[in-house]
Amino acid sequence: MAGNSCTEKGSPPEKKLKVEDKDNLTEEKGKEYYDPDDWMTWPNKDVFIKYYQQLRESDGFEFDEYPGSCMFAPIYPMIGFERFPEFVDEIKSYASMAIKKYFGNDGKERDIKEIVRINAGGCRDFTYYITFKIDNDGNEETFQAKVEDTIENTIEIPICRHKV
Repeated sequence: MAGNSCTEKGSPPEKKLKVEDKDNLTEEKGKEYYDPDDWMTWPNKDVFIKYYQQLRESDGFEFDEYPGSCMFAPIYPMIGFERFPEFVDEIKSYASMAIKKYFGNDGKERDIKEIVRINAGGCRDFTYYITFKIDNDGNEETFQAKVEDTIENTIEIPICRHKV
Protein backbone atom coordinates (compact mmCIF):
# COMPACT_ATOMS: atom_id res chain seq x y z
CA MET A 1 0.00 0.00 0.00
CA ALA A 2 1.29 3.38 -0.89
CA GLY A 3 0.58 6.55 1.10
CA ASN A 4 1.43 8.29 4.30
CA SER A 5 -0.66 6.21 6.67
CA CYS A 6 0.42 6.43 10.29
CA THR A 7 -0.16 2.73 10.74
CA GLU A 8 2.34 1.98 8.00
CA LYS A 9 5.01 4.02 9.77
CA GLY A 10 4.15 2.49 13.14
CA SER A 11 3.62 5.81 14.89
CA PRO A 12 0.45 7.41 16.24
CA PRO A 13 -1.24 10.18 14.23
CA GLU A 14 -0.18 13.75 14.85
CA LYS A 15 -2.26 15.60 17.43
CA LYS A 16 -2.79 19.05 16.01
CA LEU A 17 -5.24 19.82 18.80
CA LYS A 18 -2.47 19.79 21.35
CA VAL A 19 -0.53 22.43 19.44
CA GLU A 20 -3.65 24.59 19.14
CA ASP A 21 -4.29 24.21 22.88
CA LYS A 22 -0.77 25.38 23.64
CA ASP A 23 -1.27 28.42 21.43
CA ASN A 24 -4.57 29.26 23.13
CA LEU A 25 -2.97 29.03 26.55
CA THR A 26 -0.24 31.48 25.63
CA GLU A 27 -2.82 33.86 24.17
CA GLU A 28 -4.80 33.80 27.44
CA LYS A 29 -1.83 34.45 29.74
CA GLY A 30 -2.67 38.15 29.95
CA LYS A 31 -6.35 37.56 30.83
CA GLU A 32 -7.67 37.51 34.39
CA TYR A 33 -7.53 34.01 35.89
CA TYR A 34 -10.93 32.28 36.03
CA ASP A 35 -11.64 28.96 37.72
CA PRO A 36 -15.26 27.74 37.38
CA ASP A 37 -14.91 25.75 40.62
CA ASP A 38 -13.76 28.76 42.69
CA TRP A 39 -16.44 31.42 43.16
CA MET A 40 -13.81 33.98 44.22
CA THR A 41 -12.63 34.10 40.59
CA TRP A 42 -16.12 34.47 39.12
CA PRO A 43 -17.12 37.74 37.48
CA ASN A 44 -20.06 38.09 39.93
CA LYS A 45 -18.01 37.42 43.06
CA ASP A 46 -19.29 40.67 44.63
CA VAL A 47 -22.80 39.19 44.62
CA PHE A 48 -21.49 36.10 46.45
CA ILE A 49 -19.59 38.20 48.98
CA LYS A 50 -22.72 40.23 49.77
CA TYR A 51 -24.87 37.05 49.84
CA TYR A 52 -22.57 35.31 52.37
CA GLN A 53 -22.26 38.44 54.51
CA GLN A 54 -26.05 38.82 54.69
CA LEU A 55 -26.52 35.09 55.38
CA ARG A 56 -24.13 35.33 58.33
CA GLU A 57 -25.70 38.51 59.69
CA SER A 58 -29.29 37.24 59.43
CA ASP A 59 -28.73 33.53 60.18
CA GLY A 60 -30.11 32.71 56.71
CA PHE A 61 -33.33 34.72 56.91
CA GLU A 62 -32.54 37.72 54.73
CA PHE A 63 -30.43 38.50 51.67
CA ASP A 64 -30.94 41.10 48.95
CA GLU A 65 -29.36 39.32 46.01
CA TYR A 66 -29.37 35.62 45.28
CA PRO A 67 -26.40 34.60 43.13
CA GLY A 68 -28.35 31.79 41.48
CA SER A 69 -28.77 28.09 41.91
CA CYS A 70 -25.43 26.43 42.53
CA MET A 71 -23.61 24.49 45.21
CA PHE A 72 -22.04 27.74 46.44
CA ALA A 73 -25.45 29.21 47.33
CA PRO A 74 -26.93 26.70 49.79
CA ILE A 75 -29.90 28.81 50.93
CA TYR A 76 -32.34 30.06 48.31
CA PRO A 77 -35.53 32.13 48.33
CA MET A 78 -38.77 30.24 47.74
CA ILE A 79 -40.43 32.57 45.27
CA GLY A 80 -44.10 32.06 44.42
CA PHE A 81 -44.92 29.82 47.39
CA GLU A 82 -48.26 31.66 47.74
CA ARG A 83 -49.60 29.76 44.71
CA PHE A 84 -49.52 26.49 46.66
CA PRO A 85 -52.11 26.65 49.47
CA GLU A 86 -51.27 23.22 50.90
CA PHE A 87 -47.60 24.19 51.16
CA VAL A 88 -48.52 27.52 52.79
CA ASP A 89 -50.64 25.61 55.34
CA GLU A 90 -47.67 23.33 56.10
CA ILE A 91 -45.38 26.34 56.59
CA LYS A 92 -48.01 28.02 58.79
CA SER A 93 -48.15 24.88 60.95
CA TYR A 94 -44.34 25.05 61.36
CA ALA A 95 -44.61 28.75 62.28
CA SER A 96 -47.34 27.89 64.79
CA MET A 97 -45.10 25.23 66.38
CA ALA A 98 -42.28 27.77 66.61
CA ILE A 99 -44.54 30.38 68.27
CA LYS A 100 -45.76 27.83 70.82
CA LYS A 101 -42.14 26.98 71.60
CA TYR A 102 -41.23 30.68 71.88
CA PHE A 103 -44.07 31.68 74.23
CA GLY A 104 -44.35 28.38 76.06
CA ASN A 105 -47.61 27.14 77.50
CA ASP A 106 -49.17 30.48 78.45
CA GLY A 107 -52.68 29.51 77.32
CA LYS A 108 -52.94 32.21 74.65
CA GLU A 109 -53.74 31.43 71.05
CA ARG A 110 -51.68 33.36 68.51
CA ASP A 111 -52.79 33.20 64.89
CA ILE A 112 -50.34 33.19 62.02
CA LYS A 113 -51.54 36.11 59.89
CA GLU A 114 -49.09 36.02 57.00
CA ILE A 115 -46.04 34.19 55.72
CA VAL A 116 -43.80 37.04 54.59
CA ARG A 117 -40.81 35.14 53.23
CA ILE A 118 -39.42 31.63 53.03
CA ASN A 119 -35.82 30.73 52.37
CA ALA A 120 -34.82 27.10 52.24
CA GLY A 121 -31.91 24.77 51.77
CA GLY A 122 -30.40 21.44 52.63
CA CYS A 123 -29.76 18.05 51.18
CA ARG A 124 -29.97 15.52 54.03
CA ASP A 125 -32.26 17.55 56.26
CA PHE A 126 -34.38 20.29 54.74
CA THR A 127 -34.33 23.65 56.50
CA TYR A 128 -36.89 26.44 56.19
CA TYR A 129 -36.08 30.00 57.24
CA ILE A 130 -39.55 31.45 57.74
CA THR A 131 -40.44 35.11 58.33
CA PHE A 132 -44.07 35.50 59.39
CA LYS A 133 -46.54 37.79 61.13
CA ILE A 134 -48.71 36.88 64.10
CA ASP A 135 -51.58 38.47 65.99
CA ASN A 136 -50.45 38.78 69.61
CA ASP A 137 -53.33 40.23 71.67
CA GLY A 138 -54.34 42.55 68.83
CA ASN A 139 -50.77 43.60 68.03
CA GLU A 140 -49.16 42.47 64.80
CA GLU A 141 -45.63 41.16 65.40
CA THR A 142 -43.08 39.76 62.98
CA PHE A 143 -41.11 36.64 63.85
CA GLN A 144 -38.48 34.44 62.26
CA ALA A 145 -38.20 30.69 62.73
CA LYS A 146 -35.64 28.21 61.49
CA VAL A 147 -37.41 24.88 61.04
CA GLU A 148 -35.53 21.68 60.21
CA ASP A 149 -37.45 18.83 58.61
CA THR A 150 -35.05 15.96 59.28
CA ILE A 151 -34.44 12.73 57.43
CA GLU A 152 -35.74 10.95 60.55
CA ASN A 153 -39.11 12.66 59.84
CA THR A 154 -38.90 14.94 62.88
CA ILE A 155 -39.38 18.69 63.08
CA GLU A 156 -36.77 20.68 64.99
CA ILE A 157 -36.92 24.41 65.70
CA PRO A 158 -33.50 25.71 66.74
CA ILE A 159 -34.43 29.40 66.24
CA CYS A 160 -37.59 31.38 66.89
CA ARG A 161 -37.23 35.10 67.52
CA HIS A 162 -38.73 38.53 67.01
CA LYS A 163 -37.54 40.05 63.76
CA VAL A 164 -35.43 43.10 64.51
